[in-house]
Amino acid sequence: GKYFHMKYPQIEVEVIPETQVLQNLGKTIRAEDWDTEIKKLLENSGADVIKLGDAKTFKSFAEAGRLYELEEMIRQDDYDMKGFLPGLIDKIKSLGNGKLYGLTPYVDRDVLYYNAALFKEHQIEPPKNNMTWQEMFDLSARFANIGSGENKVYGFYEWSGDIGFILYKIADSSGLKLLDPKGEKVLLNSDGWKKAIKQVTDAVRSKSVFLHPEGQTYSQKLRDQAAMMISSAYKTRELVFTKQDWNVVTAPVDPAMDSSSITFSPIYAIAADSANKRAAWEFVKFVNGPEMAQARSRTLEGKLPSRNGYMKDIKGRSTDAFYIPKIRQESSLYESLPFEFLRLFYKPLREELLAVVANEKSVDEAAAALEVKVQELLLKVRESANKDKGK
Repeated sequence: GKYFHMKYPQIEVEVIPETQVLQNLGKTIRAEDWDTEIKKLLENSGADVIKLGDAKTFKSFAEAGRLYELEEMIRQDDYDMKGFLPGLIDKIKSLGNGKLYGLTPYVDRDVLYYNAALFKEHQIEPPKNNMTWQEMFDLSARFANIGSGENKVYGFYEWSGDIGFILYKIADSSGLKLLDPKGEKVLLNSDGWKKAIKQVTDAVRSKSVFLHPEGQTYSQKLRDQAAMMISSAYKTRELVFTKQDWNVVTAPVDPAMDSSSITFSPIYAIAADSANKRAAWEFVKFVNGPEMAQARSRTLEGKLPSRNGYMKDIKGRSTDAFYIPKIRQESSLYESLPFEFLRLFYKPLREELLAVVANEKSVDEAAAALEVKVQELLLKVRESANKDKGK
């Protein structure tokens, strides 16, 4: 709030720190407990401006009537809304049942980073925007026989080490859904999911994908040996500091889809019961305005301003891959799923995918088994959540 205070010295700003949550939780912190405590803090803080960390929390606050609609103040002040990334405001509105309850200063999305030096050295055509997943895997396969042992070169590197993460990325880019619209039935045993499962397991089996070895530290050497990897904007910070010869294109796409998922955080909103709505709006307006976007564009935080045109490049590399793809208005694959479900979901997913990679199961067998396992998991998580509510 120091920049805001310099511009508006007449408005007193008090920051309510999140450290209180750490004191409440003690040493052991589970993500779901953190979310619960943060919600309690925000609900009971009496704050005029609420800083919400993710779309899921923002949506729950909007649905509960805890946030103030911004449209009237925007109209009164003729506030510049055209400068935001096209589709972003509509996406935020979709979380508020068509009403605008907040604004975000940052956006992020996955892109495909590539080691330009490796492509030059081995005279391989570098990746391009809007490649399909199969095109990316085929490009990765061209590195399969380059180097050996400690000098092995990897075409595509999955930093998480989890095959399930790649399946998620493919499925999300294809607009696949894990659950039916009511959130009651698992949809994994379907043609779309089976196609995605076959694609990712074929790629891992053929060594077109290198999964980060369990227990091994991510190192400069490993980074230098990887030709391509998918990550968020924060990766730019690391690559600039390590002075690697890198560049970036859009993440692989499904040709049938004309848009891709985007994330944004934090979201600044005004409490519905605030007695200082005008002063609160001045803060929200300032934090999300052109002046702050300009200031952020001069820093290397691994974050992208939500306003267009302020960060056209990062150390000479175009940011088009982050900004040009159309924003998908539908929820991302896991956006509405409970954290506890997601945490438990990856174990059976990984087991079944690796069974296919090892030719121990067919894609059809794995998809059928996975649907049964995950359906049982969903029921258990829902039952547990209902019991907790009843306490």
